[in-house]
Amino acid sequence: MVQWIADVLGRGFEQHTLSLPGGDEATLVRCTEPPVDIVSQFRNVDVLYIHGWSDYFFQKDLARFWASRGARFFALDLRRYGRSLRPGQVPGFITDLADYGQEIDAALQVMASESGLGAVSRELVLLGHSTGGLTASLWAANNPGRVSALVLNSPWLEFQASGVVRSAVAPLLAAGSRINPARPLPTIDSGIYTRAVSTAFGGEWDYNLQWRPEQGFTLTPGFLNAVFTAQAKVARKLNIDGPVLVMLSQKSYLHPRWSENAKTADVALNVQAVAARAADLGSEVCIRRFSGAFHDIFLSPKDIRESAYSAMGRWTQNALDPDRFAQWSTL
Repeated sequence: MVQWIADVLGRGFEQHTLSLPGGDEATLVRCTEPPVDIVSQFRNVDVLYIHGWSDYFFQKDLARFWASRGARFFALDLRRYGRSLRPGQVPGFITDLADYGQEIDAALQVMASESGLGAVSRELVLLGHSTGGLTASLWAANNPGRVSALVLNSPWLEFQASGVVRSAVAPLLAAGSRINPARPLPTIDSGIYTRAVSTAFGGEWDYNLQWRPEQGFTLTPGFLNAVFTAQAKVARKLNIDGPVLVMLSQKSYLHPRWSENAKTADVALNVQAVAARAADLGSEVCIRRFSGAFHDIFLSPKDIRESAYSAMGRWTQNALDPDRFAQWSTL
């Protein structure tokens, strides 16, 4: 029997601790609010959300979007992040993004045990943001046939400069990772993104600044090498066997000083580089751009995120239609 306890998000959310090999722990959060959509268009759908770097799950509206339409919504706080961060741990530290497959597999086991449907299968929509989008892409590629639809919210598929720069820097980073993978690197986050979104600085969203700090967690060679290695795998083509939706802002603002332009752009990624790299995910990739969107599309101003929710819902409904997908696959 899986033990769920009240979650920090309050009513309508519960959490369960996942024990991982090696003694690590992750946290699975579920939304328990009942559907309000009479049609329940996603009644046979499970959604699993994976957050990004220096982040955790707090997007209640995202959970309610899926739950209101009949889906079962779950989210992971990966090891050493958010609810899963333990005293003495280096926040966000990992040396191989593929290791997160352990918490994804553990989450899916719990989700299956909670379905109450016996052998009846459910559709899995894997939803990843930023580094979580990169992680989700790798897992989908390594587990063919298990993901019905992959939704990527500003996935970190390519280095901010370019793939050429990444390839040049990668050997030095790999060497540093072998020598001292947890060595703190200089801070490069000036807090611009936090200023744009957090209520503490005039933004719209209230969240835990210990779990999602103003200037992000301290970067390490081990983590960056893990990201570069994963991005190189994408560049060599992942061949994901199902439909993929990539959601991005129309433009980037990659500057160290505050500007009002930061409120209308992705301040973390080079969206042009990511859009170009998205074609290497698989053969059924849809790229949707949103003018004025933030790095997390669903933290953008209300009109933009509502457009994003609508687009994601329509795309997912089509992607889960076997006849429609069969038509795509034969083109």
